[in-house]
Amino acid sequence: MLASVSSEYMMYIRKKINKGGSYSVMLVTGERMPGRKNPTTRIIKNFGCSSEEKVLEILIQQAEAYKKHLLSLSPKPKLLKIAADIDIKSCRSLNVGFTDVYGQCFDNIFRSTLSLNSAAMAQLRHLVVMRIAQPASKRKTARVSSEYGIELNVDSIYKLMDKLNDKAIAQIKQAVYQHTTQVLEQKKETIDILFYDLTTISFETCSQDELRDFGFSKDGKHQHVQIMLAVSVTKNGLLVDYQEFPGNCYEGHTLLPVINSMKLRYDIDKIVLVADAALMNKINLQELTEKNIQYVIAARIKNVKNDIKDKILDITAYKKLYTIHDDQGVTQDDIQTQIIALPTGDSLVAYHSSKRARKDAHDREKDIEKIKKYIHSTAKSKLTSRLKKPYVKVDKSCKIEIDVEKLELQIKYDGFFALQTNVDHIDPKELLSTYRGLWQVEQTFRIAKSHLEIRPVFHYNPRRVKAHFALCYMALSLIRYVDFALRNHGLVFPCEQLYILLDRMRVVEIKNTKDERYELLEDPPPELPHVYHALKLTWRKKFSHKPQL
Repeated sequence: MLASVSSEYMMYIRKKINKGGSYSVMLVTGERMPGRKNPTTRIIKNFGCSSEEKVLEILIQQAEAYKKHLLSLSPKPKLLKIAADIDIKSCRSLNVGFTDVYGQCFDNIFRSTLSLNSAAMAQLRHLVVMRIAQPASKRKTARVSSEYGIELNVDSIYKLMDKLNDKAIAQIKQAVYQHTTQVLEQKKETIDILFYDLTTISFETCSQDELRDFGFSKDGKHQHVQIMLAVSVTKNGLLVDYQEFPGNCYEGHTLLPVINSMKLRYDIDKIVLVADAALMNKINLQELTEKNIQYVIAARIKNVKNDIKDKILDITAYKKLYTIHDDQGVTQDDIQTQIIALPTGDSLVAYHSSKRARKDAHDREKDIEKIKKYIHSTAKSKLTSRLKKPYVKVDKSCKIEIDVEKLELQIKYDGFFALQTNVDHIDPKELLSTYRGLWQVEQTFRIAKSHLEIRPVFHYNPRRVKAHFALCYMALSLIRYVDFALRNHGLVFPCEQLYILLDRMRVVEIKNTKDERYELLEDPPPELPHVYHALKLTWRKKFSHKPQL
């Protein structure tokens, strides 16, 4: 029974008191570190916390059961060459889920396309995986990387970032584009629709340079310098390209440079470009038409000429497009449409939605209720952004009032919206569906900002700023590809849920005095084998002997 004695000493249950008076129940193990007299404890698994005795008893029972489960799977001491605790050099719990999933995806996309040596490629792989697993500063990344079985240090990270010059970044973009086209070819698809949008990325500084500058911030960070970041994705959410612009650049002036740059590197002649109204100006639309690029762009119907505006608001000219009912058969939305020819040769496809009309009326009523609180008050201190509506005016005595005529004019637009396009043989239903796919690029920005924490940026050297965005772009491409592959197998895991599952994919690494390594797989979530199968990843063995590093 030597195995049981040795293993019992290795693992034990700890009941730790917290600051709030509750207790945490954990299964821990000891690790002997060179130069230290006493062993260092490491947590194998945390079973929860409570201040109730009955709940704590249940947690302790779960810990005991889990401990027995691990002991039943423990190999014989002869195989491990461990007869006593002194034979154990180290024992630690590692997260391997992120490395398995995103590390393999990194190899598929970038391993054979970047001109970096093997050591730099390994570091780049680790750095991108860590950006996904635990986005943080480069210093913190180096500090926590060992928890994932990865060894990084701050100096090596910055040396690697300095290697990501313009040539390397161009190779990264090319690799992502090629992988996107290959993945779509497997489904017999092409990049036929390209969604384009921009966002602003702020810096924790006020220093300006050729990239960082003050401008209109979409995040409300007007006090900080920023840059504009443009991203292009497919209708499946797969990334195609990105480009940085100075922070004071006008959004409408970014589209043509991006298109021209992409035409030099990629085959994008036969695509439909989809973008929001901020990019709609005569120069952009005219040049897109000259380049034989079709587009679908949201139109600002309140800014068109009066004769076109009258046609848009003439509901009698509309034809029914489709109706949406709920499970009880109640009408939720009635959508009508008409196509209006423009003098430029384009078409304006106007829509009216009953659901949107109800929402517009509801939102306006909420705004009016807020405005009424400040009627007849002094405008100097009360005319804030929420009161700056077209139907709010200030009289000669600086009092806030509601302009009834302008309010009635606003009501006329309830439910109306339009798309401008140069597409031939227009199908209004398909066109609307295509434009609504713009959420893919918006979701891409949300992932970059919330999960990858792309901003605020703390780098000040322009080269490292570009390297930072290149690393985030690589991480973003891996996230979107994994999501695409899982959806193709009927598995829908939002980033938050998938990260929780991957965080529970752990192994206990045991190293004896001869530096021989063994890994024992902890109990993974039952959903993860399906994820590994969908991504064509080899499932880890319950117990394995690893070669020396």
